[in-house]
Amino acid sequence: MTDIKEFLMPYPKKIEQKEGEVKVDGIKVTGFTCECEVYKTAIEYLSVFGEGDYTVEIEKIEVLEGRKESYILDITEEKATIKANDGAGIFYAVITLTELYKDGALPIVYIEDYPDFYDRGLLLENRYGSDFMTLDDYKKAIDYLAKMKYNQLTVGIYGCWCVQYDMHLSEFLYVPLECHPELKTPRDIRYWSPKKGEFIERENLLPTIFEEDYLGELIAYAKSRNITVKPLFNSFGHNTLIPRLHPELSAKDENGNPTKHGFCVSDERVFDYMFAIYDEIIEKYMRPHGLDAIEIGLDEVYAWFGEDLDDIYGKFEPYCRCEKCRGMDKKELMLAFIIRVCKYLKSKGMKSIYIYHDMLFEIFDIVNEELVELFKKEDIYDVVVLDWWSYTKEEDVFQKREINSLFRSIAKPFTGYYHWVVPMEYNNNIYAHAKLIKKHGFEGIESYSSFEYCFDRPFMYQAELGWNIDTVEDYEAFLARYAANRFPESTKEAKKALDIMAKVMENDRTANKMNSLEYYWFTYVTADEEYPRNYPGGAYKKILDAKDEYIAYFEETIKATKQAMSFFANKESEISRVWYAIAKHYYTYSCEYYTMVKLAEGYNNGSIDKEGVIIHLEELLKLHEDFMATVEDTRIEANSYVYMRNHSINRQVYVDLINYFKTTDDPKLELCDLSYAASERFNKLR
Repeated sequence: MTDIKEFLMPYPKKIEQKEGEVKVDGIKVTGFTCECEVYKTAIEYLSVFGEGDYTVEIEKIEVLEGRKESYILDITEEKATIKANDGAGIFYAVITLTELYKDGALPIVYIEDYPDFYDRGLLLENRYGSDFMTLDDYKKAIDYLAKMKYNQLTVGIYGCWCVQYDMHLSEFLYVPLECHPELKTPRDIRYWSPKKGEFIERENLLPTIFEEDYLGELIAYAKSRNITVKPLFNSFGHNTLIPRLHPELSAKDENGNPTKHGFCVSDERVFDYMFAIYDEIIEKYMRPHGLDAIEIGLDEVYAWFGEDLDDIYGKFEPYCRCEKCRGMDKKELMLAFIIRVCKYLKSKGMKSIYIYHDMLFEIFDIVNEELVELFKKEDIYDVVVLDWWSYTKEEDVFQKREINSLFRSIAKPFTGYYHWVVPMEYNNNIYAHAKLIKKHGFEGIESYSSFEYCFDRPFMYQAELGWNIDTVEDYEAFLARYAANRFPESTKEAKKALDIMAKVMENDRTANKMNSLEYYWFTYVTADEEYPRNYPGGAYKKILDAKDEYIAYFEETIKATKQAMSFFANKESEISRVWYAIAKHYYTYSCEYYTMVKLAEGYNNGSIDKEGVIIHLEELLKLHEDFMATVEDTRIEANSYVYMRNHSINRQVYVDLINYFKTTDDPKLELCDLSYAASERFNKLR
């Protein structure tokens, strides 16, 4: 008999398992029925059992003190009984029931269960990858998250960042706006495809969700899985598209000239423009589905490099200094915007308006009783929800400052966002946020993320802590349950491989040296480097400046990931392929950097000749292309585009060096500046 405590996730509140099991060759559902979508989905999920004589009886009655989403599941030899207060409880009981169904049998068990926090979710940022996700991609993601008992999903629909690829601003708008049809955010796709053996190049592509306008369908599908969607339309921060296209709305300098950045909060036209957008989002996507929560961002409202195509090295304040605004400081300008927008959104029926904490807490230091009284006076205190985010390790969260619960609040840890670089695990960060939620009585936990299966373990860890916070202090038990849940046929060996990867993927810049070498980090504009920046020369400079440390790191990582890969390579499940690809990313780049450093040393001291260099480069090219083939077969296609582009740049380095060595009489090999070998293709990829 399998002890269900060893694999069931999220971990239930009460489990009483008895000896034995009951064979189930099919079921019949009796008892309570209704027309609600969540109930229909629960019945749909039960189809895994097929039709037969074993009874699943559903009762909608008050249980567990009437807690929302709670349920009792009682499995006996005669029948399985589900008791719940609501459709969500029935839905989660069914999810647990299907999780327990192994090899045609169910355990004899009694379970009482309910979530500790009502808000358990993810923010899927509008960034690389999600812009090209199809509705089917989102549906698969929603089913995946629902089975972890998540019930919230924030979908970023507008946000902007600096110049990165193709000398384009990183601007993303996911909904077509009839009120402002000029707002569009096309992007280019460029990468080498191992599957097709050629470069894929497509230009001026609009987000799939924008072109097909499927946000409403996404919301409806999520609702049928007990997941509530709230849109995030950033406003003051991460906003370059609107002021760039409409400089008359932007902040002004001291002479009244438009800066094409930020907003003038004294200009009624700004609010007319933004309110028209909010109106359309609410009426078209939210109200038809009964949604009354929205996120307006307002994070990181300060000047950045790379936000102006005419001056990428300039920094431009988003705060207005016109005649009307100059009498207010930045804090007052921010508050004026918040109050005006929140009052309007409340008048439109919004009951929860989420705002990032960082400007109010870290920059202006005003999350205090005075702000509470101001928001009460302006009649927005009841609807404002502070979204507390910090993505560091536990000891450094929130800049080591004590946060508070003066406002309605959720906490936002980091489950994984940068799916286009080497995957890392931030479970220590999730742990820190979960403890703060418990301490301060926040409404819930909703991580900052992108959706990709390489973040499976962090997704599950947050799901576990959001559902049952009492598991927070036993991380080792979580790791063991995760291994048993994902690899039931070889749990002990899986645990060893997963433990290896936990160390490899650690969120520690000192221990995990691979992340900082990724091409993506070299796409940012800095004050002291020519743009595009020197790559991979900059990465090799980092390595050579601390050569012994990096060589030891590469050797250790190669050994560790090779061991992990040997386990994952022999398993056929989708999650095995995901873990194999993660390990292979670390392995491949460790091999490449290690080999290139040794190769340059050998060539420059005369121990390796020109032909030897070419042989080694061709081996590295083959290794790299083999890794890229794994990626192309593993990643969500939409997410693979930018991930593959970054790897295509490194592939092109080898192609160019091979060509350079074959066509040059006396070639050099200087790793810190490889521009002498760069092709037109390489430069275009950058």
